[in-house]
Amino acid sequence: MTPELILGKSPPGLGLGHDDAMPWTRDKLLQLDVSAHLGTLDRAGYPRITPIWFLFEDRAFYMTSLVGKRHVRDLRKDPRASIRVDVEDATARDGVRANAQLGGRGIAELRQDLGGEWTRRITLRYVRGPQGEARAALRAAQERVVIILRPDRIEYLST
Repeated sequence: MTPELILGKSPPGLGLGHDDAMPWTRDKLLQLDVSAHLGTLDRAGYPRITPIWFLFEDRAFYMTSLVGKRHVRDLRKDPRASIRVDVEDATARDGVRANAQLGGRGIAELRQDLGGEWTRRITLRYVRGPQGEARAALRAAQERVVIILRPDRIEYLST
């Protein structure tokens, strides 16, 4: 099923290093090096929210995690998941702190991160340069899984 994409109206300049003339778009939000928030269901059925690094490609969120983490165990038992990426301006204008968010929900798929390729790519998105290369190599050597979430519907909202 192809996700339905809902785009809200983007405000100019959220004060996040963008030129005020540049509109804040869904694509720009997905390119920021901010964590997403992955929602899973714990054993008792309560939501667990986990901050997690991600890549968004081909209308899917790709994340990696150590195999024994609680959110991975949650997904093995119940693959229903949600994701949210959000930013908020540090300064209020006319009593409002501008914000933008996007997210969705769907069934998560878990795969082994063979060779650490996804972990390497995601790490280098967040940590650049020689430190990023060293960190990516360290993380890619760990036993990790790829979490793939293709939301049925992606919602984008902003103020």
